[in-house]
Amino acid sequence: MNGKAACRIYLIRHGETANAGEVCFNGHFDVDLSDKGVKQSLLLAKALKDRPIQAVYSSDLKRTQIGAKFIADRHNLKHVPCKELRELAFGDWEGLSISEVNRRYPDKLKERLENIELFQVEGGESFFQLKDRVIPKFGHILAEHPSDSIVILCHGGVIRTILAYILGISIKNLFRINQPYASVNIIQYYEGGDPVVDLMGGSHSNIHSLNSSDKKISIQ
Repeated sequence: MNGKAACRIYLIRHGETANAGEVCFNGHFDVDLSDKGVKQSLLLAKALKDRPIQAVYSSDLKRTQIGAKFIADRHNLKHVPCKELRELAFGDWEGLSISEVNRRYPDKLKERLENIELFQVEGGESFFQLKDRVIPKFGHILAEHPSDSIVILCHGGVIRTILAYILGISIKNLFRINQPYASVNIIQYYEGGDPVVDLMGGSHSNIHSLNSSDKKISIQ
């Protein structure tokens, strides 16, 4: 049974990237947002403007900082960029499209899909290493805001890792969690209780329809 509502986290993926025409392994590659991605970011900021946001965090890459600044500006805050919240590092694949990877590194994509937990591009990270980087930082942010509503604007791999950690999902099943560009996830923590994922893979339009301050969670 849930106790009093505590920290509320709006966990948001950045908007569409400038190279979204073909799926790319952007990782730490500092790609910009497309025009559509900027519009998505502005819609998120507008949807959150009436929420009681006390802090805004992002990764230190451009595609997340743009949206984080839009949100922070609406609340007269300075967003906090964190290197630990960067996307999975893809090493030699950074910025390459799927077709380019297939051409340069035959059979490696198949190998990655067959061993999603441990596969690591030369110079990059595995998802276990990503988890070891992201979860301690997430815990630190949570400890800094035990009763606040905060925004963490980051990347698809990072968001999946956090949600999997909270829900007890195996890393090998990360991609069963859908996270389109500008997707919104809401995590509500409770005093003396487990966190509840109020929203997963939603959009800016879902933000106003979910307010847990007066919501009761079913125990059935």
